[in-house]
Amino acid sequence: MFKNNSKPLLVALIMISFFLNACVDSQEQPKDTQSILSKLRVYGITPDFSGITDTQTELTSKDLHGKVWLISFFFASCGDICPKMNAVKSKIVANHTSDSLRFLSVTVDPETDTPEFLSKHRREMKYSDNRWLFLRMKDDSILQHFMNGLLVGYSENPENHSARIILIDSKSQIRGYFDALDTKHVDSLESILRKLQ
Repeated sequence: MFKNNSKPLLVALIMISFFLNACVDSQEQPKDTQSILSKLRVYGITPDFSGITDTQTELTSKDLHGKVWLISFFFASCGDICPKMNAVKSKIVANHTSDSLRFLSVTVDPETDTPEFLSKHRREMKYSDNRWLFLRMKDDSILQHFMNGLLVGYSENPENHSARIILIDSKSQIRGYFDALDTKHVDSLESILRKLQ
């Protein structure tokens, strides 16, 4: 009698094992972001920097390691291209939810844009994603070194800042420049980011 009942039990165990293996295989595996971005040109290495974010925490160049970053420049009181740029960036943030991505907006007007002011700006613009940070460099010399190192050029006039979004890989290598006001450039960037999802 035991032998007659063992066959259905064995079949049930096999089915359960198959189901559990299928569940494990179906789970999303982490993407190797470095290999995905390796086909892109390397323009240089992100220069050393330090600054204070809108959350009152220090951010340095070392914090960029291990994540893919999208860096852009703006200033909170800008009434021209900055709102357009950040609207584009906001859509990119919403479209790409991978934890491997980080977003950084660096103010080119550190005298006015204190961390408290940047925090207020974030709230007013409803930029709620914690992966997106707003950064104030400690002084103009660090900002100048950072912008020149990223090959976008520094200007004492905040209104002359670059409108490009800079793609940085997990090894802090510069992998691309994308004009936030050019639809084709934004589409190209989004296509790359979709591969990281």
